Amino acid sequence: MTADVRTTARTTPAWTANTFTFVNSLGTYVVTSSGLYFLTKNGYGFTDQGNSLLGVVLGITYIFGALGAARVRPALAGALGGFTPRAMLGSLMVLMGGACLLPVVAKFIGGDADPPSTWPIWTLVLLYSSLSGMLWPVVESYISGGKSAGDLRRAMGFWNVVWSAAGVVSTIVVAPMVETAPALAIALVSLMHAGALVLLPRFAPEPAPHLDGAHEPHPPVYAHLLFTFRLLLPMSYVVMAALGPYLPRAAERVEIPGAWQAFIPIAWLLPRVLTFEVMRRWERWHGRWYLPIAGGCLLVGSFALTLGSAWFAPGIDAAVLLAGLLGFGVALGVIYTAAIYYAMEVGQAEVNAGGTHEALIGVGYTIGPAFGLAALLAEEHGLLRVGQGEALVMGAVFVLALATAGVVARHVARVSGRSER
Repeated sequence: MTADVRTTARTTPAWTANTFTFVNSLGTYVVTSSGLYFLTKNGYGFTDQGNSLLGVVLGITYIFGALGAARVRPALAGALGGFTPRAMLGSLMVLMGGACLLPVVAKFIGGDADPPSTWPIWTLVLLYSSLSGMLWPVVESYISGGKSAGDLRRAMGFWNVVWSAAGVVSTIVVAPMVETAPALAIALVSLMHAGALVLLPRFAPEPAPHLDGAHEPHPPVYAHLLFTFRLLLPMSYVVMAALGPYLPRAAERVEIPGAWQAFIPIAWLLPRVLTFEVMRRWERWHGRWYLPIAGGCLLVGSFALTLGSAWFAPGIDAAVLLAGLLGFGVALGVIYTAAIYYAMEVGQAEVNAGGTHEALIGVGYTIGPAFGLAALLAEEHGLLRVGQGEALVMGAVFVLALATAGVVARHVARVSGRSER
């Protein structure tokens, strides 16, 4: 890399990259997170099975996109004679924005069929999820490039607050449109990506690199903690992805009024934002082993509480559901903050590090709804009584949690034994 590129790579203002993140996160929440399943269930007539299968497709395509993030741009650069990360961001904005117009175009062509055709949703997810998987590793490299230690932790901490807060705002905006205008809600995401394009001239062509000798050496324990959190991260997204398709049904079972059901994700989205802010300001968590233990226990416990909420008496069940989601949001915040910090610190903020981080998220996106889909199919074919599917999902998650805990414990014991010698 030439000296000129190094100089221009350092000129991307933090506010520009964070504003770009916020605007894009407003949209990606609608298409690739919990908001999608309320739109598909209420606006397109998706069954629980359909939502779970949609979640599996979303996860698989996200993995391919994330793993391809560091390969696609160099390939295009070779073919086109130059294709910078900034150019890649611009291309992604155009493609993602165009994909979000599919449902409203299909509605215009197909008329007012009730429920509307579902093919635009399947096509949208196939395209948008893979493109989103490519987007975030590049954005992460702009946020974290040229930083290490305290600067990196503060930059990534604020970035976490920014993108997660967008999920709360997006829920409030989209919830009233879930039943009446789902295609329009998705089309509005196109406007978000168009707005993000306006910010790109402020971006440097390349994210700031880590120059030789500029990256502060990290403690050896960071590499071991990165391994641990790379186990916990996909596990946390397994839980989140399993809950996404399930939440509309959970809201019905605890008799939350229909007009309020689409606001339910705020119960975990807002605690996650607050946890990110606490982790950003609190400086004693890095390098500590108690954090993955506490985060993993809270994740499994809150998931159990959420799934079991319908077993409580009427009037209490809704409160238990919200309490479970609150704990779940805190656990997600803890695990994600540590996972991306160690990935960027140990991986020196390269796109490859971000791509691996996002691919692990995609693994969780895939396995979570796959558990739910298996449970629903077992109920449909008489292998389980109706309502027993949740128990199957819970059992699968507990098996995954125990297996993860076993690998982590073995790793900790091996590392501790080596340090004693």
